[in-house]
Amino acid sequence: MPTRPTNTSLHVDENLALGVHRDIGMHSPSNGELLIETIFSGANPADVKHANLLGIYPVCLGYDFCGKVLQASANSAFKVGETVAGCTPTGLGRPLKYGSHQTYMVSPEWMTFSVPSSLPLEHAACLSVVAMTAADALYNFFKFTLPQDASDESPRNQKAINPLLIWGASSSVGICALQFARASGIFPIFVTASPQRHSVLSKLGATHCFDYKSPTVISDIKSTLKNYQCDGISYGFDTVGGSAQQVATCASQDAILASVVHEQDSKILMPFATTAEDVTLKLPSVPHPITIPARPDDHWRSWSVLQWAVQNYGTRFHLEVVDIYAGKAEGALEELQRLGSHGRGFGKLALKHPLQ
Repeated sequence: MPTRPTNTSLHVDENLALGVHRDIGMHSPSNGELLIETIFSGANPADVKHANLLGIYPVCLGYDFCGKVLQASANSAFKVGETVAGCTPTGLGRPLKYGSHQTYMVSPEWMTFSVPSSLPLEHAACLSVVAMTAADALYNFFKFTLPQDASDESPRNQKAINPLLIWGASSSVGICALQFARASGIFPIFVTASPQRHSVLSKLGATHCFDYKSPTVISDIKSTLKNYQCDGISYGFDTVGGSAQQVATCASQDAILASVVHEQDSKILMPFATTAEDVTLKLPSVPHPITIPARPDDHWRSWSVLQWAVQNYGTRFHLEVVDIYAGKAEGALEELQRLGSHGRGFGKLALKHPLQ
């Protein structure tokens, strides 16, 4: 008699307690979904923060993944045995099957892509959420020219002065936003980060780098803007959360601003990795659940940028650092908690499955 597969997963329960489940059973994909054996799952701060900040619990944790297709619909574009990656839906009532930090998971086909040989599997597992979030800000809010539509035969048009400020550019969303902006010909690109990251960010396309901890960072940015005859930045993106007001201080009156966390100021937009469907959330500052309407056209625009990143991986786009955790599930959970508290430092983290 064949051995029943064990599905080890990382969870947050109805009491907001994090834990490990050694066997939650196998999931059944619906039509248009894939059953996947996880090879790597990508870690994001959202994995543990969405329970407290957005009311998404109880759930199996995780959104990003790379794995092997075990089951697909008869008319699927994917084949059993194919290596795929992507991310899964969010929102209140999120089914357990969509959590990526488990041995066997389910993903909607429309949120999944085939992994080319040029894309390392652990990198594929960490790419979708950060790239889609950055793309939503740059191409749906800021309306930049898509990288696949920008000319790569001639240098950037440096007469087009539309200053962009990426606050926290060494974050993973910031790294993606910086490379997208460079590919789209944006000039100049101002970034803030720790000084030890400035050389890397300059190589990735930053025009000017500033120390975000400097007491004069705001005045330094404004002083440099004067060299371009600008009264402020045209576009501002807080890619770490909590710095949106500092970005706004550097902005011109008609600037477009975005932040990866929800801000009370309605002028500061919050990008999402998944915008194809309505998403219902429970924010601590709002007494009732709110539904963020779907933006399907925006989703597919962001998806096209993600596919550009996949196709150009290793040449025009890459993640700087991807570390791998392999070991016990409890240790993986500790890594997620550390990440949620901004304690891991530079780069992305992929969890190798199956977790012990």
